[in-house]
Amino acid sequence: MVKVDWFMRFRALLHSFKEYAWEPSDEEIASSVGLDVSKIRRFDLNTSPYTPTHWLKKLASELESVAVNRYPDTSYHDLRKDLSKYLGVGEDCFVVANGGDEAFDIISKAFLDAGSEVVISSPSYSMFRIVSELMGAKVVYVRRREGFADDVDGLLKAVNNRTRLIFLCNPNNPTGNAVERSDLLRILNECDVGVVVDEAYQEYGGESFVKLTEKYSNLMVVRTFSKAFGLAGARLGYIVACEETTTLLNKVRPPNSVDVITLKLAEFALEDVEWVRLKVRETLAERDRLISEISKLRGVKVYPSVANFFLIELVERDRDEVYTEMLKRGFVLRRLDDPALRRCLRISVGLPEDNDALLETLREVL
Repeated sequence: MVKVDWFMRFRALLHSFKEYAWEPSDEEIASSVGLDVSKIRRFDLNTSPYTPTHWLKKLASELESVAVNRYPDTSYHDLRKDLSKYLGVGEDCFVVANGGDEAFDIISKAFLDAGSEVVISSPSYSMFRIVSELMGAKVVYVRRREGFADDVDGLLKAVNNRTRLIFLCNPNNPTGNAVERSDLLRILNECDVGVVVDEAYQEYGGESFVKLTEKYSNLMVVRTFSKAFGLAGARLGYIVACEETTTLLNKVRPPNSVDVITLKLAEFALEDVEWVRLKVRETLAERDRLISEISKLRGVKVYPSVANFFLIELVERDRDEVYTEMLKRGFVLRRLDDPALRRCLRISVGLPEDNDALLETLREVL
């Protein structure tokens, strides 16, 4: 047998490609710091702390009627009908995906190829870069202004004849601030490229721009059930755009990537939006309480946020030292590798009792 160095067949970009930083499991974290897994409290994931157990009970009661031996309806007609009622746009204005990340992947496959460019308001969600670079596109970053507002002048200046997409995040992950309507309208009106707005956290705050897709054919809004709806483990997201755009996006959408169990949970969720809104209100009240209390700590700057998370900047202490001390006590915060955030930690809002424990431990460490 001839020995072949088959690794040469991998794409060259993978040898220098910066992959997504996976979150370690509770078990991995517990093992690394010598704690029981029950002592690990996650403040790094940006997901809802509220498990929709009543939907799970309803699912269990109907499980035998779910045809798991068959593929789901590839058009996701029932879900698109429910989403249309929820958001007030047409049923044909949705592209259903296996989470928001697959939605970004679909968009990148439809728009990008080698030699194309994307513009990203930075710092922001790292998957924008990842899906773009995997398609061979060049990523052009435009730094945010003071306070993390989008630099619209800079974004527009960065657009050229190779630019295919601009990525925005509303509210922005990891900074928590919203996109201003006037800024988005200016971008939509002054350039003829695709504009992608990630609204993963929009149920928590900021203005939704879904309805603008009825007027602007170059606008695509990506949303998810992973955050306010509490279904991060079920994996369901979607794109909202004009019908002409969704028709083209559906050409690269993989069939059957959303399973029948997830679709059933989405049905229950969209029948129970008031429960979601109640949990959003409770989360926002806890966020405001956390921000108020942490702002009292010496050497800590807390940035305002409209989302279910917020940034703190450690003015006097070493960020990594504080992160490590919190981790030793079982509290997992999120470190960020962007140079503008080298002193910052991102904190997700948890249950009230976990938030109390976080505050007590932060006071001890700081």
